[in-house]
Amino acid sequence: MKSYALIVAATLFVGMTGAAYAECDTHKGDRDTDKQTACSEKCEDSWTAHRQNYFADVAKLKEDAVACFEKCGCAEHGAKFLSR
Repeated sequence: MKSYALIVAATLFVGMTGAAYAECDTHKGDRDTDKQTACSEKCEDSWTAHRQNYFADVAKLKEDAVACFEKCGCAEHGAKFLSR
């Protein structure tokens, strides 16, 4: 019975904390410790900064941003972010 309780506790702990370490949304993830969140933040910052340029090629910037989000493993979050 004790081993079953320990296995269940360990499984619940991993399930609850696993998502916290693999978060692409910069508002939910920890930018200081999570590499995926930090990478996603760089992609968002680059997209926002370069898009404000009057002479920016938006199609090229979008391709670069999609590639950046894919490199981070955040393609789904990138699609949501770029559709705003």
